[in-house]
Amino acid sequence: MSIDGSWQRAARGAMLLGDDGQLRPTIFAEMSALALATDSINLGQGFPDEDGPAEVLEAARQAISDGLNQYPPGIGMPVLRQAIAEHQQRFYGIPVDADREVLVTAGATEALAATILALTEPGDEVVTLEPFYDAYAAVIALAGAKHVTVPLTAPDFQPDLDALSAAVTDKTRLILVNDPHNPTGAVLPRSTLELVIALAEKHGATIVTDEVYEHLVFDGVAHTPIASLPGG
Repeated sequence: MSIDGSWQRAARGAMLLGDDGQLRPTIFAEMSALALATDSINLGQGFPDEDGPAEVLEAARQAISDGLNQYPPGIGMPVLRQAIAEHQQRFYGIPVDADREVLVTAGATEALAATILALTEPGDEVVTLEPFYDAYAAVIALAGAKHVTVPLTAPDFQPDLDALSAAVTDKTRLILVNDPHNPTGAVLPRSTLELVIALAEKHGATIVTDEVYEHLVFDGVAHTPIASLPGG
């Protein structure tokens, strides 16, 4: 399919539930439709502009030739789960049981949706940083929970720690930490992560992390997974 075709499909079909309970197009669909209508360069959605590593393409071709065309296990192929566990150990020293602690999903949005829907009930509160990936608000609304946000302020796009502390209460069921942050690129320092852990322990909340950009860090800054810290 052409890029224009992809934009049209995104503009027509991508709907999410808003905070008010109404279905509306995602911001990706909205911006893609505007880009198409104005013949603009689309910076609103991540359309790949290259084919990917040759070795990955060859592995995919070989898998097709070998007849690997059946449903995988619901939790993911064992070889992939093992690779994920080895990644966590290699980069962060986090021991992970590939058979009991790794679940493969079709992208991070599915993982986030499954987690939020499983762990919240109507009336619970979910704390996130703002700005946020638009699926957060949609899935929180779908769960019937309340979305509580803590703004990130320029120029360093870090949360005010007093505001963060005030946002987490005994009603908080989840603290959703996006780090490195989308879309600002900010990386949370260890002190902020330790505060999140302390707040979760104080109020009985569960910490959920979205770390899809873990290896896209610059200026010598290092990403620290909250799971690698004491209590995380």
